[in-house]
Amino acid sequence: MLSSGVETRSMRRRFEILAPLLLAALAAFLLLWRLSEPYLWQDEANTAVLATRMLQYGRPLAYDGVNFIGIDHITAEDTATFDQRTGDPHTALDYDIRRGDFQPDFAWKWQPWGLFTVAAAGLKLIGHTTLGARLPFAIAAFFAVLPLYRLARRYCGSVLLASLAALLLLLNAYWILHSRQCRYYPLSSLLLLLTLLAYMRWQSGRRWGAAAFVLSAWCWFQVDFGTVWPVFAVLFVAAFLTRAHSFGRTTGVGAVLAAVLAPFVIYYGLWSRRSVQAGDWTERFHGNLFNMNQYIVPAVVVVLAAALLAQRWKSIAAEERRLVGIACAIVIAHTLWVPTATPEAFLRYIIMMAPLGALLSAWLAVRVCGPRWAWLGAAVLALTPWLSLPLHLLVPPPDWYTGSLLVRSELGYARDDIFGHRSDPNGLVIEWLRRNAAPTDQILINYEDIPLMFYLPNPIRGGIAAFRVEDDSHGSPAYAILRRSAGFVYWPPYEREIARHQWSVEPVTIPDLTWGNNPDPMAQGENPSEAPPIWIARLIR
Repeated sequence: MLSSGVETRSMRRRFEILAPLLLAALAAFLLLWRLSEPYLWQDEANTAVLATRMLQYGRPLAYDGVNFIGIDHITAEDTATFDQRTGDPHTALDYDIRRGDFQPDFAWKWQPWGLFTVAAAGLKLIGHTTLGARLPFAIAAFFAVLPLYRLARRYCGSVLLASLAALLLLLNAYWILHSRQCRYYPLSSLLLLLTLLAYMRWQSGRRWGAAAFVLSAWCWFQVDFGTVWPVFAVLFVAAFLTRAHSFGRTTGVGAVLAAVLAPFVIYYGLWSRRSVQAGDWTERFHGNLFNMNQYIVPAVVVVLAAALLAQRWKSIAAEERRLVGIACAIVIAHTLWVPTATPEAFLRYIIMMAPLGALLSAWLAVRVCGPRWAWLGAAVLALTPWLSLPLHLLVPPPDWYTGSLLVRSELGYARDDIFGHRSDPNGLVIEWLRRNAAPTDQILINYEDIPLMFYLPNPIRGGIAAFRVEDDSHGSPAYAILRRSAGFVYWPPYEREIARHQWSVEPVTIPDLTWGNNPDPMAQGENPSEAPPIWIARLIR
């Protein structure tokens, strides 16, 4: 009997050592394998080009005197004045400055600069390449697994629960796809978890907890100033309700945090700036609720976790209660925040909540199923959409949804993206231009214009903002590229510019897909074999 007990303890110790190592190996494999393929798509290139300009000019410039980067949101455009801004670049730039997209010196303020600092470090250390742009963000995602494991292990007291939480996060296909992007998503996930770790340390009364919380929250704001506000609200409400510290001390920590963020809030003009939103609030709410339920954490899991927490309140340790309750509250808060503050209900606006979804799912699996069957519960959550289906009765799936009833379809998308050879229209267009265009040739393109700015030296005209589409002060475009699948583009200036010249259409077979390596669910259903070719034409001189 004694020997059996010793063997059991020995197995537990081996599991405690092996579990983090195996999880780290899986994370590295999923996040780093073939990271340099495919080429950057529009949103990634936005980060990479602004980071490049930060290295060149000391700040991320929307306009460098040649190429322009806008906010890429057609709903925000004033179509009544659109045609007046497609010729003279100064008129277009003045319009965007008045709208608050960037400063009068063209310094970008649509996202915080910490995002570009991280990307700039990768480009400086590794080179001006796809890998150099993406690697810092993939590394951030890798390290995000560690604080998630630590949160569950330290405050829920279970190696099994911690291991399942980390495993569920790594099996969240869309979190992996977003984390392999040159974008703020993995940084936001990492700093959300570090902020929670620091908050729990502060609330537990441990040394330097308040300072660590303010520092981590400040860093998080510097890479994602859109997600932090509902989280800050939940954390301070919880601090006041639990009364772990005096009212004055909690208020003091909040005042310090507000003071260190205030200069940046003013510089970025956050309180005077609003996103022009598509549709009404209810439509955005339904879209965001669907994404949260389908890809972050099933609504059933949140409801059951909250109910179980209330039922076992007295028997659950205070720190575990605090962590699980906060995780539920943050998920609910973001379900309401995104349709209120953002222009669309994109998964990218909530993907950083995936670690909390994994934590809640693992907690419920262990506390309901017990250690023996928790793995089965976690497998159902990771591999099937079954627990997401009940909400479909209230919130029907959007038109783009093509999910299966048996297995999560996004697992196949992640497999193709990481291990397969996904169609890469951006890479094909860029390589074609490298072979055929001179470095000084102007290129007119209606969408996916920013990747061309990153990979090519050419002057680029167009984009969603239709910048300089009809400006021939520096000559006519040598090439025109039209993605007819991009239905959100304002077409009249492109139609006029194409009609003004004679063109020779090039016989390319590059599929006209709306996006390049877009990780959002709505972008996964396009079939390259059924797409017509992109329209590429050479100017007849």
